[in-house]
Amino acid sequence: MTLRSLTLNCFPPDKGTMKLLIVAALVGLCLAQHNPNTKHNRTSIVHLFEWRWADIAEECERYLAPNGYGGVQISPPSESVVVSNPWQPWWQRYQPVSYNLCSRSGTEAELKDMITRCNNVGVNIYVDAVINHMCGANYDYSYCEWYVLHCEFCRLYKIATGLMLAHPYGVTRVMSSYHWDRHFVNGKDQNDWMGPPSNANGSTKPVPINPDSTCGDKWICEHRWRQIRNMVIYRNVVNGQPLSNWWDNGNNQIAFSRGSKGFIVINNDDWALNVTLNTGLPKGTYCDVISGDKSGGSCTGKEVSVDADGRATFSISNTDEDPFIAIHADSKL
Repeated sequence: MTLRSLTLNCFPPDKGTMKLLIVAALVGLCLAQHNPNTKHNRTSIVHLFEWRWADIAEECERYLAPNGYGGVQISPPSESVVVSNPWQPWWQRYQPVSYNLCSRSGTEAELKDMITRCNNVGVNIYVDAVINHMCGANYDYSYCEWYVLHCEFCRLYKIATGLMLAHPYGVTRVMSSYHWDRHFVNGKDQNDWMGPPSNANGSTKPVPINPDSTCGDKWICEHRWRQIRNMVIYRNVVNGQPLSNWWDNGNNQIAFSRGSKGFIVINNDDWALNVTLNTGLPKGTYCDVISGDKSGGSCTGKEVSVDADGRATFSISNTDEDPFIAIHADSKL
């Protein structure tokens, strides 16, 4: 492995920035144990893994805040080693060489601007910080393998993320990753070290947004997928409601409500699901936010009719692209 110094113009951060980053780091360390203090009843954060600070600032304003995300976990902001063999791996960010806030995600000024802009729209920033560790140029780094989503498993990934966001446990974090070409030898991906989409000089590429709201240039942006975005909103709507009306078939079909605010049904079996269940929701017609969106008074996906007793009939084929249905109080037509 070859290490070399980072050659960006890095300067020691001012006291105000250091205080801000220390507080953010401490909050990040405590995230799993304590209230992350997200604003406006927002209950989920997203890990914009290896994104540039400028792109995160824009994403907070144009997408995360309007769609109910409460925070962003960012990659380590400190100056780090730059590894040339293998070329610019993701894990070099976890090998700091100074306290300078200068990385391939951007400069200290860009970091401060991003934090301010995200906070101004109610999105908190949580730092993935490397504490009490500094890397020398001759350090031989041994690391745990890092697996980021490969879209062969998108269907299962969406089911798992939907279940996570529907369940009341913990503070939920959505991963937003990037694509790389995999190369398996004896069951191990030889390219699992690969860093973010980059230019020939090693600088990280911007995240382009396509007309259909997906991302380009090998950025996957799972947090923008309709199914995941709408389940983040679902979680905000049902926040504080208990898990109730549990049902399962003894195998891989389950359903449950979150009080009287939301209901989810999942079919991960190799056969179809056809069942009438107590949703706990008031009578009405609801838009399934997995197959579509509520638009005005209509739904672009499936519609679910709940009767006066709170019961509804659900049909989910095992071959459906997304074999789960979710409805909530705000998706009522």
